[in-house]
Amino acid sequence: MPRTPRETKVLLAPLTLYRHILRAHRCLPAAMRSMGDDYVKSEFRRHQKIDNPAHIVGFISEWQSYLETIQTQTAPSDNSVAPKDDPLVRSFNNPEDGWGRKLPSEKLEKLSDEQIGQLYELRNELRKSMQ
Repeated sequence: MPRTPRETKVLLAPLTLYRHILRAHRCLPAAMRSMGDDYVKSEFRRHQKIDNPAHIVGFISEWQSYLETIQTQTAPSDNSVAPKDDPLVRSFNNPEDGWGRKLPSEKLEKLSDEQIGQLYELRNELRKSMQ
């Protein structure tokens, strides 16, 4: 559901967000989980000492958006036999549109060359592991 300009998103505390992401990764295929866990751990470690409030809010909001995407894509499907109210039971089916989501062009334009290179390497590693 699209947010109106007045709606604000409550951000999770960094450690809480980190734990939620790692829990959500339990629902991914093994190769994706391993790679995702390693990546999340390194990113949170690298950003641990950042003290610029704008960077902190940006970092947390992007990772929270990622968490919401993973939770949506691993949610039990409608034809699942699992109880719908059990948050521990997830579907291992691949989402119809594939994993993740396309990066909007306005966000892509803001990335540095190093960040674009990192995304490219991540994409290639993911493709190799899924073959």
